[in-house]
Amino acid sequence: MRYEIITLQDVQVIGMSKEIVFSNPSECAKFWSEYVERIVKPVYMEGNEPDEFQKAAVENNVGEFGLCTCRIPNHNCGTCAAMNFTACNTKTFTYVIGGFYKGGNVPEGMSLYPITNGRWLKVHFEGGMVAFQQQFAKFHDEWLPAHKEFRWADNACCMEWYCGIDISSPDYQCGIMMPLAD
Repeated sequence: MRYEIITLQDVQVIGMSKEIVFSNPSECAKFWSEYVERIVKPVYMEGNEPDEFQKAAVENNVGEFGLCTCRIPNHNCGTCAAMNFTACNTKTFTYVIGGFYKGGNVPEGMSLYPITNGRWLKVHFEGGMVAFQQQFAKFHDEWLPAHKEFRWADNACCMEWYCGIDISSPDYQCGIMMPLAD
């Protein structure tokens, strides 16, 4: 897997969010469908004048990130997800479809989420969205344990990143970002 180290400082993500039970992660895909229906189709495909919600989404590139976070103290969402996905029927996480906040209106239905300052590992997945889930599992189960120099920062979220329009293309750019412990 190709990766790079980036620095994020004083960054927030703006986006729409949904509480999802760990035992039902397929709700994330359904939430992305809601995003497409609410923002992508009317604004980008149909060319309609955006309402305030859609305008904030366009101005802040909402859809660039899928942010996973929760309220469990002294942990990180990467480890939490690996332990709880499909195994836990009671715990939830907050899934945010968002983009970097550039200022301006935060409409009803969107919120701001602070992002951990410092160094982040940005991993590029190969094979586009079709291979995303397979690459995501391989990253957690194989790649990260083999690269002990990279440790999740505590009290930190996990971000999926997406770039491009044609999600069916094997060249579609996507991956994961994790904040690094010092």
